[in-house]
Amino acid sequence: MSGSLRTVVKKYLGLYQAFFKASLVADLEYRLNFVFLVIAEFVWYSTQLILFEVLYRHTNIIGNWNLDQMRVFIFLVLFVDSIYMILWDPNFSSFTDNVRKGSLDLLLMKPINSMFMLSSQRISVSHLPCLFITGAGLIWALAQLPDFNWLKLLWLLILIPSGLSVIFCGRFALNSTSIIFTRADFLQYIWYSLFRLGLRPDAIYSGFVRILLIFVLPFAMVASIPARMLLEPASYWMLGWGLVLPFILFYLLKKYWAYCLRFYSSASS
Repeated sequence: MSGSLRTVVKKYLGLYQAFFKASLVADLEYRLNFVFLVIAEFVWYSTQLILFEVLYRHTNIIGNWNLDQMRVFIFLVLFVDSIYMILWDPNFSSFTDNVRKGSLDLLLMKPINSMFMLSSQRISVSHLPCLFITGAGLIWALAQLPDFNWLKLLWLLILIPSGLSVIFCGRFALNSTSIIFTRADFLQYIWYSLFRLGLRPDAIYSGFVRILLIFVLPFAMVASIPARMLLEPASYWMLGWGLVLPFILFYLLKKYWAYCLRFYSSASS
């Protein structure tokens, strides 16, 4: 690693550490609220698990998976969602307000990458317990499978970041569109409607819809494709797609972000 690159990495890691400390202090300032936030997340995650437990009381197979396999998928979905909620959700949720109120000016003027600043200044510490619980749940669900090859977990080092890139780029792109419309609360509803597609196994869809979820709106990469790599014989085209997809998404996002900024009128203009 060259000296200049090392300096840049050190700078951004230092910033992220500062963001984490500030977020921790802010979350713990109202401790009862912090506790209720943690409880609320556990309730939401529990409802996702209960939904499929109830469905499997009426059938043995959904898509191509039995109950033990579906538990792997659900815990993987919740694990990836926990990472997203910790790292980015608070920032994306306040994005449109920053545009409308003009506070986006202050963020764009910082001497660091604007996309990093807009997506990373707030960290949701209250979701950390969910991350550990869902991670432990994933390991438990895999342990219920007969003869599971634990080396397959190495695939997740590629596929989980790929799935996170789908969530990050999709949410950031929709939020960027609010710059054009100034007030675009409807974009949040669009996002949550699309994201629900990633909370369901891709095998329940067929034909054009399934192709759409893999290659066009690739929410299947959030959990369906990683789960397939764990539960089924390795499909190397899926792994290759997982490697290439983040580069495509971030390239397109960077171009779209630059395009949207042309429409931004600062609060001082």
